[in-house]
Amino acid sequence: RWGDGWEVWTCCLGLSLSCPPACQCYDTSKVFCSEERMREIPAGLPGNATQLFFVETALSSIRSGALGSSTTLTKLVFLNNNIQELEAGAFQGLPSLTELEVSGNPLPAVSPGMLMGLPSLSKLSLAANAFRSLQPGLFTPACHLQDLRLSGNKIEALPVSIFYPLGHLQTLDLSQNVLAELPERLLAPLTTLRLLKLSDNLLARVPPGAFRALGQLAELHLDGNRLEELPDGAFTGLGMLRRLQLQHNALGSLAPDIFAGLPNLTIISLEGNRLATLAATLFAGTPGLLHLSLARNQLETLPQGVFANLSALQTLVLSHNAMAHLPARVFQGLVGLVELQLSHNNLSRLPAGLLARLPLLTALELDHNRLTHLPPGLFDANGELARLGLAYNPWACDCRLTYLLGWLQSFAEPLTHAQAFCVSPAALRGQSLLEVPQRQLKCPGVSGVPPEEGLDREPREDAPEWCTYSNSEGTINMACDATSCQQLSLRLPPPSPPPPPGVRGQLAYQGAWVLRSRCGTLQVSVLITAQSEDETSPGLPAAP
Repeated sequence: RWGDGWEVWTCCLGLSLSCPPACQCYDTSKVFCSEERMREIPAGLPGNATQLFFVETALSSIRSGALGSSTTLTKLVFLNNNIQELEAGAFQGLPSLTELEVSGNPLPAVSPGMLMGLPSLSKLSLAANAFRSLQPGLFTPACHLQDLRLSGNKIEALPVSIFYPLGHLQTLDLSQNVLAELPERLLAPLTTLRLLKLSDNLLARVPPGAFRALGQLAELHLDGNRLEELPDGAFTGLGMLRRLQLQHNALGSLAPDIFAGLPNLTIISLEGNRLATLAATLFAGTPGLLHLSLARNQLETLPQGVFANLSALQTLVLSHNAMAHLPARVFQGLVGLVELQLSHNNLSRLPAGLLARLPLLTALELDHNRLTHLPPGLFDANGELARLGLAYNPWACDCRLTYLLGWLQSFAEPLTHAQAFCVSPAALRGQSLLEVPQRQLKCPGVSGVPPEEGLDREPREDAPEWCTYSNSEGTINMACDATSCQQLSLRLPPPSPPPPPGVRGQLAYQGAWVLRSRCGTLQVSVLITAQSEDETSPGLPAAP
């Protein structure tokens, strides 16, 4: 990237003739030095330079006065060099400097006087070095700092007073260090902070009130730590918070009101924790949520109403859990939901009305579950659904799959990610659901159709019990589970002559039977009437 950028400058601006041999100067205002053998700051740097870069050189130290003095230099970068020492006053004489970066070096320590003489400094990056601590008073000369990056070092602890001078700081990045604790008053002076990154440290706890003074904070990153619990009121005072990253910790539970008082929160990630249950009121105080991830936890089910207050939610990720059951109305209230991920769970059935009030749903991931069929009408309210993941489920391609196949095959082009295959019956095993003819979907146990192995055995506890009721002749069949009957098949006698013109409601066929199965008996009656094409009755469509 550096090469591409400087090449563009070369073409557009041309090289200046007054430039040290080991550097390239562009319009004398931007100087780029990248000589592998460079061990000292070269002499002859343009006096009117505004930006100065040292990239991948052999510089091992920056001595006081080595950069001379300049009232025009505003940006100074030392990136991926070999710097192991920054003397006190190393940058003295640069009163206009606003950006300083010393990153990607084996720097083992930071001198307390390193920032002397930099009254205009607003952005400082000391990322990806090797220092383990910071000395009190380090930031006193740079009290106007707004952006401080300390990520990727080996910081083990911080003095409580280290940030006291930084009353204007807006961004603080302490990620990728080895912080094991957070002193309770460490962040108290940072009342203007908007972004705080503590990701990828060794934090096992957060002190109560640690963030209480951060009333302007918009983003808090605590991901990649060792947090097993959060204290009561952990986020009290963060009324402006919009993004909260808690993924990849060891949280085993969350207090029901842990997110109370966060009305502006739009993103919460709880992925990769150890949550087995959720309180029904957990998200009651976060009505503005847009994206919520609970993936890679240990959830076995969800409490009814847990999402009831999240009408703005667009993305809900519940993949990689242990859910075997979902309450029928658990997603009610999610009227703005666009993407729902339920893959990699233990779901063997879905309630018929599970998706009934999700009119904007566009993407649904159901792959890697234990689904054999889906209930009729499941997608009837989801007119925007265009991406459906069904793979790696043990689909039983019998009459119970009639609705799903009809729905899939109603699209002119196959839905994105809809690929899935039959596991049973044996005659259809391995065939794509999109290619199974509807006429091949037979009900288990229907007379004249060989029963598939295992269909007459007792069903698993986590699967609905299906039975096919038949008459002795095998002309009437009905497939039912414990709550509903989903398919009727009957063979009628030859049709009667059509009714004369103008006759309405003439009886065409009537019959009643007692059907039997291993589950018991079922009474079925059928009444069919004929109606002329040009006549209708209130509430009934005209029959062809």
